[in-house]
Amino acid sequence: MKRFERTKGIVVAGCAAMALVAGLALPACSTTTATQDATTQEATQQESDDAMQTDVTLDEIEADLAPTVDTDGLSADELLAKGKQYETGDGVVQWYAMAKAYYQAAADAGSSEAQDALDSLASFRDEVLAESESMQGKVFELYRAGVTAGQGGDYETAWASAYDDVFFFNDTENRGLGSMADLLLAGRGVTQDVPEAMKLYTYMASIGKGNGYTALGLVYKADEGTYPGIEHSDEKAMEYFLDSCQADGLVETDFKGPRYAGDLYDSGYTLDDGTQVEPDYAKAAECYQVAADGNGRTFDGTSCYKLAVYCEEGRDGIDQDYKKAAQYYEKAVSDPNTHATMLGIPQTYLSLGRFYEQGLGVEKNLETARSYYQKALEAAQENLDLVDAAGSQDAQAVYDEASEALARLG
Repeated sequence: MKRFERTKGIVVAGCAAMALVAGLALPACSTTTATQDATTQEATQQESDDAMQTDVTLDEIEADLAPTVDTDGLSADELLAKGKQYETGDGVVQWYAMAKAYYQAAADAGSSEAQDALDSLASFRDEVLAESESMQGKVFELYRAGVTAGQGGDYETAWASAYDDVFFFNDTENRGLGSMADLLLAGRGVTQDVPEAMKLYTYMASIGKGNGYTALGLVYKADEGTYPGIEHSDEKAMEYFLDSCQADGLVETDFKGPRYAGDLYDSGYTLDDGTQVEPDYAKAAECYQVAADGNGRTFDGTSCYKLAVYCEEGRDGIDQDYKKAAQYYEKAVSDPNTHATMLGIPQTYLSLGRFYEQGLGVEKNLETARSYYQKALEAAQENLDLVDAAGSQDAQAVYDEASEALARLG
């Protein structure tokens, strides 16, 4: 990969990182006096800085976030029953780590059945891991179910699933860390804790996960006041986005990172000293291309979509080219991991329908057009049914256009 240089925070040629936190709507901070606000802001900023500068371990994070077991006034049998509730999700969120904690509390209180429950839970974990080669398969399905729950607004289930992924199933990919950090950052399903979220993102970066850098970049890219204690900085955001794909010690580059750097080039951005960096579509396209090329395992479909739009419409320094646009649109939805809730995917299906209907860069084929319009309709509906999906942007407009197209084609 080409390495991009930085001069006083200015990216000379650019690419960058990723994250699970874009677009979180957070509650406003409570206010008293301006002096108190400033003091609180400084204290929270210091906590965030401390979290980012400290050598954090996974054991420390586990201790910080350990589930609280309420044993007050409960007998050993009642603690055991609580554990069974959490294991089965009977009237509470299904949370295996919490079940384990209650079973252990029951054992400590003298329950003769608690050890059997602990052994059974351990056997279940081993069965899941046996069906999860390279941490895919069953353990990924369980993690992904939690992500989907969060997109639907069930943040307690999202938290429990992410926690289990890291601290019950011991997922070596540590996928749940990002989800937990996102929920802590937003205060969804848990009490908002920006410093703790920053600690998790920093730990992710420290173990070579590029998406940790991307997440940090997205925190700084958010509008001023979005996250208590964090001052908006496009310049810091760009630096973290760059680190996500070129920092020393990366185990896995973040293929989405370059997209976010590309977005900054696309819109233009402001340096910390007030200097305005004007839009540069050629550099944005460079970044999107890095993300579209991917990390060897998969790639960013959203960046393919953005490149397709550039080629379809043309930009300053980028020629209009329907054939290339069609190729990028088709690549955007070619990955088996592509799902309708990804940003730009419903629009991609709609565009492909239009291209095949009109013969833009491809041979005209009304049957293929009809198929893509149907996929656009279904993808838009899937996003409309969710609360917090990245692909929900303009989903209603996509749904309406696809419906009209299908009616037109008969």
